[in-house]
Amino acid sequence: MDAAAKTIRMIPISAKPAGPRPHRFMPVNQQRSLAGRYPLWVKALSWCAFVWAFAGWLNETWFYRFDSPLWLNRYTEYAIILVFGLWRIRAEKNPYTRKRLLLLVGNVTVLWWTIPWLFPFIEPYAGYLGTIPVFPSLHTPGTLTFFLVLGAVFLFGRRVICGWNCPCVAIREVVGFPFRQADHVPRGEWPWRLRHLKWIWFGLYLGAMWAITRPANTTTTGFLGFFGMMVGLPYFITFLLTPWIGNRGYCRFLCPYGATFGLLNRVGLFRIDYDAKSCIECGLCVKVCDMNIPVWEMGKSHGGQVSTTECMGCGRCVTECPTKSLSFYDIRNRLTHSCHQDRDHLRAANDWRRASVRWRAVGYLLVMGATLAGAWYYATQVGTLSELPSRMGALCGLPITVW
Repeated sequence: MDAAAKTIRMIPISAKPAGPRPHRFMPVNQQRSLAGRYPLWVKALSWCAFVWAFAGWLNETWFYRFDSPLWLNRYTEYAIILVFGLWRIRAEKNPYTRKRLLLLVGNVTVLWWTIPWLFPFIEPYAGYLGTIPVFPSLHTPGTLTFFLVLGAVFLFGRRVICGWNCPCVAIREVVGFPFRQADHVPRGEWPWRLRHLKWIWFGLYLGAMWAITRPANTTTTGFLGFFGMMVGLPYFITFLLTPWIGNRGYCRFLCPYGATFGLLNRVGLFRIDYDAKSCIECGLCVKVCDMNIPVWEMGKSHGGQVSTTECMGCGRCVTECPTKSLSFYDIRNRLTHSCHQDRDHLRAANDWRRASVRWRAVGYLLVMGATLAGAWYYATQVGTLSELPSRMGALCGLPITVW
C-alpha cells in the first residue's frame, strides 16, 4: 500500500491534510459526501421544516383549514425542497452530487409541484384507481408514468427515480442532510437486517396492484384507502424521527416503491462494478453510503459486483473512491464497451468548464420548458377535472377507465 493510500485511510474527517497530495486524491476535509457536523440551530431548522411539511399534508388530508393554501397543503413539501435545495446545491463540493441535486430539485419543482398545481391533467391509466391520477403518478400502479419508469429503472437502475426524480428522497436529501452524521445513522449488522421490513409494505403494494384490476367495490376501495394511510403516515412520521434514524430511515426500512425499483436493480442492467486489485479497503464507500450497504465487502464476496435492491444510485461511493475501484454499469456500458463510469468519468462529465456539460444543461432546460408547455396545452384542451377522464382518451388515442 502506498503512502498516499495510507494517508487516505488514517486521516479523520475533521483533520486537515498534512502536506501535499497527488491530484487524483480529493482532500478528505473537502469531501462533502462525507457526513459533516452542523450546529444545533441548523438541525432545529431542518426538523421544523419536516414538521411543517407534515402539517401541510395533515391539513389537506384531514383538517381542511385555511382553504388549503400553498403554505399548508401537500405542495408545502415541494416548496421546502426548493428552498433547502438551493442551499444544498450551493454548498455541495462533489460535482456529480451537485448535478444530481440540480436534477432532483428541478424535477420536483417542475414535475411534482408546478404542473399538478398550475396545469393539472389526467394521464392514461389502466384498471380501477381510488384517486384520479394527475400527472405525474408514478407511485400509482397502472398509470402511464408507472410503466415508463419501470422500463427506465430496468435500463439505468433505481437512481432514475430515487436519485433524480423523487420528492420522497429529495426532502430527505436536502432538509435531512444535517442528520447524516454517524451518530444519527444506524449502521452495522442489525440495521442492515432491518432493511427487510420494507417487504411487508411491498406486500401491501402488491395488494394495491391487485385491487386496481378488480371491479370497484367496498373491498377494493377500502384496501386502497388503507394502503394510502399505511404509506402516508409512516412516510411523514419518519420525518420527525430523522435525528435518531438518519435522513434515509424511510428509504431503508419502509418504502414499498423503493423495494419495487430495487427488484429491477437486481434483474435489470444496473450494478456497481468493483475492482478488488486496486481497492485499499479504506471503507470510505461505506461511510458515505446512506443506505448502509457494505459496498467493498459485497463487491469482494460477489465476484466484483455490487448488485443489491438497496442501492439508490446516488453515486457517492463511486465518486469518492480514492483509487477508482468502483464504477457504474448500465445500458450504456452494454451498448458501448469503452464506457467506464468511474470517479474520473463522472466528475469530468459534470465539470462546468466543459462545453458539452453546458450544452447538456441547456438541453435539460429546453426539455423542462417543453414539458411545461405540453402540460399547459393538455390542461387547457382537456378542461376541468370532471371532464378529464372522458376526454383524455380521445386526445391521446389511448384507452382509459372511467370510474
